[in-house]
Amino acid sequence: MHDVSFLELVSRYAADKHLRPKSVSTYTAVVRLFRRYLGHETYPSMVTRQMVIEWRVSIIRSQDRSGGITESSWNNYARHLKALYNFGIKYQLIACTQNPFNEVFVKQPKKAKKTLQPLQIRYAREVLDVCRRYETYYEEASKIHPAWFWQVVMETFYYTGIRLNQLLHIEAGDINLKKRIFRASAAGSKTYSESVLPIPDGLYPYLYTLIVAAHNTGFKQKDQLFNVNRFSHRHKKTTMDTWQTEHFFQALSELAGYKLSPHRFRHFLATSLMESPERNIHVTQNILNHTDIRTTMEYVHPDVESMRRALNARPPV
Repeated sequence: MHDVSFLELVSRYAADKHLRPKSVSTYTAVVRLFRRYLGHETYPSMVTRQMVIEWRVSIIRSQDRSGGITESSWNNYARHLKALYNFGIKYQLIACTQNPFNEVFVKQPKKAKKTLQPLQIRYAREVLDVCRRYETYYEEASKIHPAWFWQVVMETFYYTGIRLNQLLHIEAGDINLKKRIFRASAAGSKTYSESVLPIPDGLYPYLYTLIVAAHNTGFKQKDQLFNVNRFSHRHKKTTMDTWQTEHFFQALSELAGYKLSPHRFRHFLATSLMESPERNIHVTQNILNHTDIRTTMEYVHPDVESMRRALNARPPV
């Protein structure tokens, strides 16, 4: 039996599971937080369940510690570290037989998913349209630039509900305007599965504009399609990244006066599909690329008016 360090354990786990760089960064960040609490000289084999509980008490929020982490964040930390310990114990990389992260999860409040209202989406569209018309009329950059490009980005999130990482991995050759479909690659998928999705009628003119602009700029089939750097002299990076997209939504949120994000558009789409009278759970599951239908079912919300009618229909006593 070996007794590897935390960093060695992460390295071996990442190689064994063939983790993507983003996942490796997540595991590394969680381990870094744990080691900061324990002391950097502590080895995984030295950790007891009591030490884990004491760490949980020290960082999770409470009435006396409003600035602590949320229950969901703790469960996320514990989930990653539990996986590392299970791996280390199974392959005898650490000198212990019991996982100190067993049964340390906590109940977390089940809050409604943060979404958007139709009026908020309409207003966001108006804000972007004002920016686009300003740039066209004055021939200078607005606060959101180039506005036409970010219009395409926002409408893509609105109509498809894809995740941010999926959007960033779409290549020029993934869009087929003739068949009105596009490919969301496995590389950008949270579930690491490729999917082919339809291009809704409302999204078609936006993607058409983007494809024409990409063609005129000399894009190749394997080039990142949603790449603001290719359409703006103000942007200097080679590829568009998460930060640039989040910066756009931050600017749009400031102009609109409320929070907008790719995930809120995803929740809006999912809720809309599941509230439709013609809803099809399996179709919605495929659109959202959920591996577990229970995740899709989380978007089924009770209809308050239906509950009101049921209560009012009770016979009087």
